[in-house]
Amino acid sequence: MSPSNRRAGFTLIELLVVIAIIAILIALLVPAVQKVREAAARTQCINNLKQMGVAIHAHHDTLKLFPTGGTVPWANNAITLTPNGIPAGPKTQEVGWGFQILPYIEQGNVYKITNYATLQSTVIPIYNCPSRRPATQHANQGGRVLGDYCSVTPADSPNSWDQYWYGNIWGVPTARYRGVIVRTGTGSAPIGMAAITDGTSNTLVVSEKRLDSGNYESGDWHDDSGWADGWDPDTVRYTGYAPQRDSVGGVSGYEVGSAHHTGVHGLFADGSVRHISYTIDPTVFNRLGDRQDGNVIPNF
Repeated sequence: MSPSNRRAGFTLIELLVVIAIIAILIALLVPAVQKVREAAARTQCINNLKQMGVAIHAHHDTLKLFPTGGTVPWANNAITLTPNGIPAGPKTQEVGWGFQILPYIEQGNVYKITNYATLQSTVIPIYNCPSRRPATQHANQGGRVLGDYCSVTPADSPNSWDQYWYGNIWGVPTARYRGVIVRTGTGSAPIGMAAITDGTSNTLVVSEKRLDSGNYESGDWHDDSGWADGWDPDTVRYTGYAPQRDSVGGVSGYEVGSAHHTGVHGLFADGSVRHISYTIDPTVFNRLGDRQDGNVIPNF
């Protein structure tokens, strides 16, 4: 057979080389795609927090007070209403800050819902971080929409949670919380801008809550009531622990954290959103949660 009559084709070796090259290209491409997706998710997360910051400031501009964190877990299964049938303000509202800022994130119709169960099952898109899970109703938690963000409250010292409840889950009227979003009905509630004596750029208001990544879709004891909860780890976390990345197991339910690789995002009282590394000194992180401790905050 003359050379011109031979069939052109790949040898087995050539085919294996092509397959190997394709496999290498895919191996290089997949991490790049994942990085792009995570970058987009981080951008959306930052934007969510910025919108919350605008809303919190608008709440303060309107009422001269910051929203409060509600009273107790599950908000006593009710929205506090005035005699006129409208939601009560931050001085007496048992439902937390996520509910109180609704009129300022273009969710006025949701703010008018007076049935607590209906409120809990309503999706508010900016209350979920796309790095973790979409905003959905969770069947395992009665159709409630679980949120990913939390206001923060400081401890008297790091690695402690004694001042989260002040010894009583149902509230201590004389307790004085030192964050910006404080517990409704306590001695320090509610506060205005003048109470942030450490400076608005040095005071953390809202961040992301740490979750068990194995329970994103099912919920957890600290992630079962949703964004409309009262004073509860569903919506309020503790700066007494340094922020940590989500993990399977080992989550106390009180920590700040996220699904992001290097740290969490934090909304500060001046409206800025900044990255906070998981490696931040625990003492510094706790000071960020305190609006009035007088301590110097180094660069972080």
